[in-house]
Amino acid sequence: MTVSIKDVAREAGVSIASVSRVISGKPGVGAATEARIRKVMEDLNYRPNLGARGLVKQQTGNIAVIVPRGSFTLNNPFFSTVIDGIAKGMDQTEYNIVMSFTSIQQKKLLENQSVDGIILFSPRSEEFQLEWLENLGLPTVVIGSYVESSPFPCVRPDDADGIDQAVQALYERGHRHIGLINGPMSSMHSVKCLEGYHQALQRLALDSGSNDMLELDEFDVAASQESIEAFLSSRPSMTGIVCASDYLAIGTMRIATTMGLSIPEDLSVVGADDVPIASQLTPALSSVRVDLPGIGREATRTLIRLLAGERIEPKNLVFPMSYVDRETTRNIEQ
Repeated sequence: MTVSIKDVAREAGVSIASVSRVISGKPGVGAATEARIRKVMEDLNYRPNLGARGLVKQQTGNIAVIVPRGSFTLNNPFFSTVIDGIAKGMDQTEYNIVMSFTSIQQKKLLENQSVDGIILFSPRSEEFQLEWLENLGLPTVVIGSYVESSPFPCVRPDDADGIDQAVQALYERGHRHIGLINGPMSSMHSVKCLEGYHQALQRLALDSGSNDMLELDEFDVAASQESIEAFLSSRPSMTGIVCASDYLAIGTMRIATTMGLSIPEDLSVVGADDVPIASQLTPALSSVRVDLPGIGREATRTLIRLLAGERIEPKNLVFPMSYVDRETTRNIEQ
């Protein structure tokens, strides 16, 4: 039997208009009454008819979460952990999530006006203008790639400071030859990581040279194995390495081990983002932590505010990072 809004109103002892205000998020209902209505909705397993409301409001009830670069991206725990935060944030709203992983899917989804708003992950430099997206006129929030010229608010980790902290931590353990494994410069995340790396080397008066940095074509360890092997084998004096993501750090540890290097006795490794699996590895991965689910929830809150017609200031919402010391780093003697 389908539960109607009339059933909810009768059970809660309120008017249909009061239930409707709670469903749509409009003011005019006291906190105690709203709590009672929501409990009745939960007890009766009531679900608003978003399709019918959409016809009236010209809304779909759907939010697009656009994740670029397909299956590779989903293998990266950074994305899955942030998406979990988005999902939990959406659970507090009436919206459904529609995921998109390929450009063909994205085009169909957006051009058919199948969604009311968009959460877009990490566009690359060639996409920063996003004119095609701006022309759609849909409320949009970007995760991970902020530039001043972007019309969209962005929620991101403080990558530059995170990498700076990672280098600082290795320095305090006695390391003086510290390398960086980074992603492509088309990624704003990579740009910020490089900025933090140079910032730390300059402050600590360490030799800075491009020879100690590896720029990969993509954040794809499997496709970059030969490059990482060559980088490590050609720098026998390098005792510490910072990676632009935990995903890269985990892959680097595996590659180093197959080369006969011991972690951390021969090479200390620090990742970035502190994804859930980092603490479960053997040895457990040192990293710079950021609240990944919190980034997802904040992106959701920001989008809901945009959908309500609010202006978002500031547009650059930065989450702090903090170093977490575990088993992949060690002190060395000078």
